[in-house]
Amino acid sequence: MTRCKNMISVPVLLVSLNTLLVLPGFSQSFEKMAHRGGSALMPENTIIAMQNAMDFGVSLEMDLYLSKDKQVFVYHDDKISPKFGSNPDGTPVTQEQAAKKKIIDFTYAELKPYDMGMRAHPDFPRRKQVKAGIPLLTELIDSVESYAKRGELKLPNYSMEIKVPNASLAPRYKADLVDRAIGIIRSKNIVERVIIQSFDLEALEYLHQQYPDVKTAFLVGQGHYLDNLKKLSFTPTAYSPPYQLVTPELIAYCHTNNMLVVTWTVNNKKDIERLKQLGVDVVMSDYPDYFLP
Repeated sequence: MTRCKNMISVPVLLVSLNTLLVLPGFSQSFEKMAHRGGSALMPENTIIAMQNAMDFGVSLEMDLYLSKDKQVFVYHDDKISPKFGSNPDGTPVTQEQAAKKKIIDFTYAELKPYDMGMRAHPDFPRRKQVKAGIPLLTELIDSVESYAKRGELKLPNYSMEIKVPNASLAPRYKADLVDRAIGIIRSKNIVERVIIQSFDLEALEYLHQQYPDVKTAFLVGQGHYLDNLKKLSFTPTAYSPPYQLVTPELIAYCHTNNMLVVTWTVNNKKDIERLKQLGVDVVMSDYPDYFLP
């Protein structure tokens, strides 16, 4: 999760938002969310991970990039992962290989043969080793929605991060990614169940000005909430810091100003319960099974 300084030129617009906390979706008193679909249990950001997370009754978080041929796909790192990625021939992706090409410089046809699930993940010993590719956002949504209907499960809420890699970007990369992602979300009729998050200020400003009806979350990695929120020209639907930065004062301020508090990545059951008691609205965890009673 890194910021990039490539700019989208947008005018500043001051907006006062009201009654955000009662919009459909993301209005529960406590929302449980599988970070990247539950990285600790299944290959992250894959269809099988999202389906598995739904079996625990949680919402789904994922990361979005735009391929060289302008297709929106779901993935986290800014390169093919040498930690758990496999080449089309089954050999492990190496550090040297990964360093040669950013993920956004691949066409989707080039990305599709890579596997993200067959190698053991050094950070998550419980994670299953199953074949899992890098999905398009369209096919992931279709698969998840169909899985919910077949299993008579509650249709999920989605948190989707606009990823802006530290790389050389096409002039309209951010705008194109936002436009295409929102186009897909609208075409699938899931706007009310989606919140778009990003660390990138320009992407958030563009998103808010072009699509003011879409819920937004301002991701931050450090700093005081008052200083961070001054960087935006509008009030986002949610403020999203790492859980270590969450305090009663932060929660009170956000709720007073009609913002949800969405925190990440909470991989300890005691911390999940503590944050719930504090009044956090959404908790993301790599372990969706930790939300079970």
